[in-house]
Amino acid sequence: MNRDAIYVERLIDGPLDSVWEQTQDPTEHERWDLRFSDIEYLPREEGEPQRFTYATRIGFGVGIEGTGTSVATNEDGEETTSVLSFESGDPISLISEGRGFWRYVETDDGLRFLTEYNYDTRWGRLGRVIDRAIFRPLLGWATALSFDVLARWVEEGTSPGTSYRMLLTHAVTRIGLALIWIYQGLVPKLLVSHPAERAPFVELGLESIAAEAVAVLGLFEVAFGVALLWRWRSAWLAYLGGVAPVALTAGAVLSDPSVALGPYNPVVTTIGMVALGVAAGRLAGRVPTAANCLRTPPDG
Repeated sequence: MNRDAIYVERLIDGPLDSVWEQTQDPTEHERWDLRFSDIEYLPREEGEPQRFTYATRIGFGVGIEGTGTSVATNEDGEETTSVLSFESGDPISLISEGRGFWRYVETDDGLRFLTEYNYDTRWGRLGRVIDRAIFRPLLGWATALSFDVLARWVEEGTSPGTSYRMLLTHAVTRIGLALIWIYQGLVPKLLVSHPAERAPFVELGLESIAAEAVAVLGLFEVAFGVALLWRWRSAWLAYLGGVAPVALTAGAVLSDPSVALGPYNPVVTTIGMVALGVAAGRLAGRVPTAANCLRTPPDG
């Protein structure tokens, strides 16, 4: 393996037998591994390597298919290795062929489950550029996320389907909340400086600095929205993002009660933001994450 090889390691608090079954059984494997939609073992004679087919569905009826061979050595002792090679003749597959291994190392702290693999690409120089800039980092992230989903399955009993649904729900609620904060700061405050945004400051006798105050508030709201995305798994930021609009809306309604009577008014928006903040905060620390995996060899 060269320095471009993808390396992922996750310490799993569970027995080797469980991890072995869920990684070597193709029906179980395809449940947690985000890189594959279908895996099927082909018939083989005793003593022959295990051949298999795999498929990855991209969407809109588009998919990539390939074949591979694995040699699993479930031996007694502290370390077990499964070696595999894979290839795809599909012209839309960036990967032409590759090779790698899974290793299972029993330690006093738990089971070190790790992989290292590399592959050759198609499409010449263009393929190499796409691989280095986009595909390889994305594939490494997908591998690490999948390993964390597997670990949660072994350690907590949380099924892969549940983990991925939680991940999607957290992403939708958090991104939605962040976009509302960014929009509210950017459009009505920074770009337009809407009279309704200046009204509370005018009511307080601060008309001379109303425009500047609204701009500062807009910058804060945009920065907060960005922080919600940057600190992806912060629960307290999500809760704050849902609760803070209550105070901002109360100020607007007190200065002009009529704003609460129109369609799509600030009160309605605030209720939605509270709901998004609570949902995102509840899920923030419970969703799987690639950050729980080691991405370089310990001696690297």
